[in-house]
Amino acid sequence: MGSLSGLLITVRTARQGTEMVCGKSTPKYLDEISTVRLNPEDLAELGLAPNQSALLASAHGEAVVTCRSTEGPLGLFFMPLGAVANQLFSAACTYGTGVPEWKSLKVTLSRYEGQCGHQAQNRGESYEHSS
Repeated sequence: MGSLSGLLITVRTARQGTEMVCGKSTPKYLDEISTVRLNPEDLAELGLAPNQSALLASAHGEAVVTCRSTEGPLGLFFMPLGAVANQLFSAACTYGTGVPEWKSLKVTLSRYEGQCGHQAQNRGESYEHSS
């Protein structure tokens, strides 16, 4: 029940698209972009239940996320693109393309014992989220 390594795949979700119309600072939009979806067996390995908070970390940063189960291969984590996911990527690490590795970032997911709130920073804007 320590941590689990895997690959992060960033996506656009239907809910994200729907909530984006109302604004990127709405609670529903922030809730959606603060989730990571993974195989239920991966969740169980970490001793987490759906909707519990976890710490998602890469070599470039970390973010507190809400875990949700989904069908998918073990070791693949799916997260909506947005301010929270951006904390995990490096603008300098693009292999000359100018675009971060949105589809294959090595990450570690671990239990998070802290408070159920965090801030995401994106270009000086602060986004509040409570899970």
